[in-house]
Amino acid sequence: MFGLKRVDHISMAVASIEEQLPFFTELLGLTVADRFRNEREGYIGVVLDFPGKQLQMELLEPIGDESFVARFLRERGPGFHHVTIEVDDIVTAAAAMREHGLQPFGGISGSPDFRHTYIHPKSSGGMLWQVYSSEDTPTWKKSEVEG
Repeated sequence: MFGLKRVDHISMAVASIEEQLPFFTELLGLTVADRFRNEREGYIGVVLDFPGKQLQMELLEPIGDESFVARFLRERGPGFHHVTIEVDDIVTAAAAMREHGLQPFGGISGSPDFRHTYIHPKSSGGMLWQVYSSEDTPTWKKSEVEG
C-alpha cells in the first residue's frame, strides 16, 4: 500500500519571489513561514502558510541560469511546479509505485530522517509529485535548506 498521509505543499516556479509575494500575502492572506536558500541546487524559496496551516505553498526562484528552476522557467514559464506528499514510509511507497508500473523518478535519496523520490509527470498525467517520509520535520526544512 502507498501509505499517503497528507499533502505537504504545492510548489510554484517564479522569476521573482518578491514580485509574487503581494498576491499570496496581501490578496490571499497567506503568511510567510520561512525563507531558504539552496546554493547546491541553485534556487531560493519562501514557504507560505495557508490560513489554518493545513497546507503550505512554496515559491521557488532560480539563482543563476543553470538550476532546474531556471530551466523550468525557460521551457514552461512561471507556474505550478510540483505537489509534495508525505507517506508513512518511502520504501513502501516506492514498492507500491513499482507494483503499478511506475519507476520512482531519481530513485530514493535524502538523509536517514528525510527520504524522498518523485513520480515523473509522464507517469502521472502531467504533474510532478515529490513523495517523502520524514522524522517530524517539514519538507522545506529538510530538503531545501541543505546546500
